Order: sequence, then C-alpha cells, then structure tokens
Amino acid sequence: MQLATEDGIGLTIEAQQVLKEEVGRRGLDQSILRSVEVQNKELSSAEFDEYVELIRSLDCPSCGISSQKLNGTMTGEVISFILFTQYERKLRVACPNCLDKANTNALIKSSLFGWWGIPWGFIRTIQAIIINMKGRSTTHQLSANHFLRSYVASKIGVIENFKSDKQKLNRLISEV
Repeated sequence: MQLATEDGIGLTIEAQQVLKEEVGRRGLDQSILRSVEVQNKELSSAEFDEYVELIRSLDCPSCGISSQKLNGTMTGEVISFILFTQYERKLRVACPNCLDKANTNALIKSSLFGWWGIPWGFIRTIQAIIINMKGRSTTHQLSANHFLRSYVASKIGVIENFKSDKQKLNRLISEV
C-alpha cells in the first residue's frame, strides 16, 4: 500500500524512517531502499526511458540473440473440450522474431483447440485471435511498445535493484 505525502506520491517521512530502521535491523541489502524510492517517486519521461532501454538491451530470453532490441507482446491461448474451456493471457518479453513465433503458436493452438467448448470456447477463441493479432502488430516497432512499457512500470523497483546485474535482469524477463 502506498502512503500519501504532501505532494501526493511516495512514502511519508515517518514511513521512510521506519523502512530504513527495519532494513537495518534485519540486515537487508540497502539497495532495497533505492528500489522502494524508485517505485514511490514520479519519474520523468527520460528517467523511465532509461529503465525501458536497459530491458530492451538485454539478450532475448527465448533465443539468446542480442542483435535485436527486445519488445513485448500479449498472447492469448484457448483450449476447449465440450464443457471445459481454459483461457490464458500472457505477457511476453523477447526479440521481435520470438514474439512473432509466440503469437503465431498461440493463434494456431487457439484456432485448433479453442472452439470446442460450450458456450465459452467460441467467445474466448475470438478474444484470443484478436489479442494475438493486436500483439503481433506492435512487436516490430522501433521504439518500445505499450506492452513492454507497462511491464517495466510494474517491475521498476526490481529492475532498479538488479540494474547492475544483467543475469538477474535476464532471469526476471524470462519469468514473465
């Protein structure tokens, strides 16, 4: 829970002091304080873009290639069987080629196995097809797309904590 301050963002001074004392008492890494600070402050566009570019410059978690900038996509998969329909949406971060493959695989899987549930199979399959087509349309953008930018915004504290360790950042994006 984020506590309001006079300017409407961040932790109160009392909460910051309690956090510092608790981190010190437990012998935790001081970088936790920086992570919390980044999460609770309003970043400028340039500061946020630095975090986005840090993620974009990593090796692809799927193929390991580092020659392409990473981006994000949303995939939707549906599997149905009579009265059972399983629907899954998943955010992925990878190079554009791997994101295209993920969208294509989800599209094929949903097209083959999604329709067969009553009544949700048909509805969820249409949703998955739309999600995969929209996701695929943004994977080759030269700049970071909205999927990647929203992922970075949701993980900015962790990214700050791991920004000097590319191996941990790679592990973070591979777990998306």
